[in-house]
Amino acid sequence: MEKRKVGILTFSDGRESVHREVEPINLEFQRRLSQALRETGEVEPVEGREIVWTAEIARNEGKRLADLGCETTIFNFAVWSFPHLAVIAAKFAPGPFLLFSNINPKYPGMVGMLASAGALDQVGIPHGRLFGDIRDGEVLRKVLAFIRAASAINRLRGETFGLFGGRPMGMYTAVANTDQWMKLFGVDVEHIDQSEIIRRAELAPADEVEHAFSWLTEKVG
Repeated sequence: MEKRKVGILTFSDGRESVHREVEPINLEFQRRLSQALRETGEVEPVEGREIVWTAEIARNEGKRLADLGCETTIFNFAVWSFPHLAVIAAKFAPGPFLLFSNINPKYPGMVGMLASAGALDQVGIPHGRLFGDIRDGEVLRKVLAFIRAASAINRLRGETFGLFGGRPMGMYTAVANTDQWMKLFGVDVEHIDQSEIIRRAELAPADEVEHAFSWLTEKVG
């Protein structure tokens, strides 16, 4: 299975003196998150090269994750951070976005995460929110659930759905809305006439037909 590439950006206080003071804490929590994801065997974490504490870093790190082909980005919080940094990063980093706040009682990381979430809400950027210790199996399970869904969304884009025949027996619910599928999922719908099934069936090798017929007889009757 191709591993899911996940970007990780950790956010900090926008005041340089405070940022330098808490930088080791941020790096440690970023390391924990990255390690936990890597050890699942299904995620390739891509850590930001710098902790985000300026608008320039937010922009550059977001662009870098996009250039590296990340399928989703986790915004990581362990201390108080300036909320506008998450908004700027979200303009360049690949979504969907998960805001993750670590358990770190000495510092208001949860406050930073919620303030950043509110800022993203105000500018209309959808995101998920999660709080906990990534070393907790249940917390890791929830993070992985988000990553899998985000990866599926991105991997669907550009795919083609083959639709045989038209609307069956007047059922609206059995017809794909082509513009809606493209808008929501990035999936194109290609209509294929049902007669193509008959044409292709006539070209199938006899031994394959017999094998399929035997399987149906055995399983269905």
